Amino acid sequence: MTDTSYIDFDLDGFEYDSQNFRELAASELGVATIAFMKHPTNVVRMQTATDLDRVAVEPLGKWLVKAFGDDASDDRFKQFVGHVARQIMEHIGYQHDRKSLQITRPNLFSSGSTYRMTPKSESPMRITKEQREAWLANTANDAFNIWLNAQVKPGGKLDLGKLYAVAQEWKINKRYDQLNPGQQRMNIGVALRKAVPEHIYKTTKPLAEA
Repeated sequence: MTDTSYIDFDLDGFEYDSQNFRELAASELGVATIAFMKHPTNVVRMQTATDLDRVAVEPLGKWLVKAFGDDASDDRFKQFVGHVARQIMEHIGYQHDRKSLQITRPNLFSSGSTYRMTPKSESPMRITKEQREAWLANTANDAFNIWLNAQVKPGGKLDLGKLYAVAQEWKINKRYDQLNPGQQRMNIGVALRKAVPEHIYKTTKPLAEA
């Protein structure tokens, strides 16, 4: 089990205020995105970037693409991610510093906001570089996504036939043919994550490896 004793933030009481993103926040994509943003791994990533005076969402780019596919490149979606990120950062004791700071390295985001500790807040316990590296190394590859992608992405390319075949194995029959492949993968993935017991994807080899 991953040691999380040094992660001092508490998001149990966090409630996202959707404001102008109400429709997106209420969708399956929005709900999954908020859960993604609240995951301790991603909060640590944002804190680490902030400590390095970089845009908070910068390190999330490739993981958002991995989790949500083509949806991640949508401008409205990226604005939504930034909106959620700001509320999370403020919830754990940071305040908005600069907006629209340019990101010079290749990234999903071209710009974003930076943050700094709120002067009146109690400074959180510092997380060492070694602790961060250990945390990220242990959680970077989500067991569920590894399990599912091994079955539905032969050669690294999504096979929708295999995706729906896996879904049917777990009694999920709803189809999303009107959506693009990335959105179909996201919606089926959300449903499968609820249906498949953790012990299946944490202890059982994917079919492709069996």
